[in-house]
Amino acid sequence: MVCQAGAERHLKAELALSQPELRFAYSRPGFVTFKREGAFPADYELQSIFARAHGLSFGKGQGDPLAALRAFVDGCGAAGGSLRLHVFERETFVPGEEPLGFVRGVQAAHAKEAILAAMPARFAEDEVARMGDPVIDVIVVEPGEWWLGLHVQTAAHSPYPGGAPRLALPEEAPSRAYLKIEEALLWTGNPVRPGDTAVEIGSAPGGASFALLKRGLRVVGIDPADMDPRVLAQPGFTHLREPIAGVRTECLPESIQWLLLDMNVAPNVILNQVERLSRRLTGSLLGVYLTLKMNDPRMVAAIPKMIEHVRSMGMARVRARQLASNKREIAVFGLTKKGLTRAQGL
Repeated sequence: MVCQAGAERHLKAELALSQPELRFAYSRPGFVTFKREGAFPADYELQSIFARAHGLSFGKGQGDPLAALRAFVDGCGAAGGSLRLHVFERETFVPGEEPLGFVRGVQAAHAKEAILAAMPARFAEDEVARMGDPVIDVIVVEPGEWWLGLHVQTAAHSPYPGGAPRLALPEEAPSRAYLKIEEALLWTGNPVRPGDTAVEIGSAPGGASFALLKRGLRVVGIDPADMDPRVLAQPGFTHLREPIAGVRTECLPESIQWLLLDMNVAPNVILNQVERLSRRLTGSLLGVYLTLKMNDPRMVAAIPKMIEHVRSMGMARVRARQLASNKREIAVFGLTKKGLTRAQGL
């Protein structure tokens, strides 16, 4: 499995609690393997917040990695073109530290080019996996060192190689929070609609607000800090320049569909503030997008209680994941019954 570099301890702590049959085997920054007694069942699924992508490992491609991969693919027995190919690198950058050896994306691109040249017509053209697809995973752990794996695409797997969708930050976006919300919308099936109203707590300088405004939403940003002028210029944006604790609910629109919160404060503070606002929105609220800081692996044990706290706010479904755009944080997404009905297209 791959995770954010620096989140290996979080991942190990999580699996020790949720799937104790797994025993740690080997790791590099951003890449971790586990074993278990006996064979893995064919339908085995890893339930993890911190594993960005995972599958059954067939070990390191020894000697010539292309030859090892060819033998592996031949052994899978799938018809030509029916396999998806996911080639990706372990995460090599720890925030605040030096890069760990190679430029992100370059080694994977070179590896994929070599694989497709050596094995034409063996893989589906589109790398985005669909439900039920068999997927060959090639993880570049070091330059020239490939680990080989396999998974069948289910809801437990990201459809993108390494769990990282190819998203670009527009030049006009005020901050990288734009990528966070765009990836979150991909992950959740994009239940937002033009004309919806969102309240973003901790909105400055406005990356997430900018993304939602571009999608046709009306946005109320709550933050005592300055918003980017490009956000303030949008006709659908309102700025409440004060801390969330000072915002009275009567200052907010009558109908609000989405609550977003991304602040560098303790998770319990975030959850209490969202709960306070959500109480008066039971008639219109469809869901919440929260970013919870995970600065200490010991916090992993508290995640189930955090999720239950979100569920108690009237959410019919709650999911959590450390997305590729996250750093020392996890994304939590909750849908009310009305939001779930919309998401299911009913």
